[in-house]
Amino acid sequence: MPVEVRQLNFSYMPGTPFEVKALADVSLVIGDGEFVGIIGHTGCGKSTLIQQMAGLVKPDSGQVLVGGQDINADGYDRKVLRRTVGVVFQYPEYQLFEETVGQDVAFGPKKAGMTESEIQKNVDTALELVGFVPDEIKHVSPFELSGGQKRKVAIAGVLATDPRVLILDEPISGLDPLAREAFMQLIKKLNAAGVTIIMISHNMDGLCDYASRVVAMSEGKVVLDGTPKEVFADIGRLGAIGLSASEARKAAYMLKTRGFEIPDDIITIDELTSFLIAALKPGEQ
Repeated sequence: MPVEVRQLNFSYMPGTPFEVKALADVSLVIGDGEFVGIIGHTGCGKSTLIQQMAGLVKPDSGQVLVGGQDINADGYDRKVLRRTVGVVFQYPEYQLFEETVGQDVAFGPKKAGMTESEIQKNVDTALELVGFVPDEIKHVSPFELSGGQKRKVAIAGVLATDPRVLILDEPISGLDPLAREAFMQLIKKLNAAGVTIIMISHNMDGLCDYASRVVAMSEGKVVLDGTPKEVFADIGRLGAIGLSASEARKAAYMLKTRGFEIPDDIITIDELTSFLIAALKPGEQ
């Protein structure tokens, strides 16, 4: 489902000496089924932008359209938005509050106005998606689970609304490498099934591996927008706004500055490894 923001402006504490312009005339169209990574230094406006897309904050001016409908228009049914857009915040496990896992995962679908049969079906499906056996986990208290399990339950609670757009704010923060990879594989699977993914991340390598598009923000504005190869190729521009590229891109750039003929569109470890193996073969240097 497409998401569009048109000339979006938003300030915190407007009209006071502490006013901060968080978004400045931002326009962006995210197509149906895209996987878009949003990057930027702290305070650049990226979290404010996704809050606007999720309908959690209203803009000072401009529009947010989900599926072609203005979510801030008079008469817009917010239940439609809750069933359409799911949000996973950083450290989502802190959002758990119900007595059992099943009740916690069912909370979102209930608020979205689903029937009891829909709720039970979606709860089971969501728990299975994140790696649980529903009948083994639904009656367990979420507070008896490990940190990683809690995060899975919290994410299942978002997936249980069957969102067509999934917004994630640093969802892999604090996870170990294996857990990060497992989570990104889950997001990849959802995206392949047609879910639009919008993800804030400081993990440039993960975005290079999984995102189809990267949007870079600075001072409340979109400054770069393109494929991962297009965005991360411009190391100079990224550095000017306080960002770096993937580890593979930085290594390739370093080799190029030392006279190694290496393309600017190498951004992943696999690409860099393949290039170096081919370049160092006898007779091919």
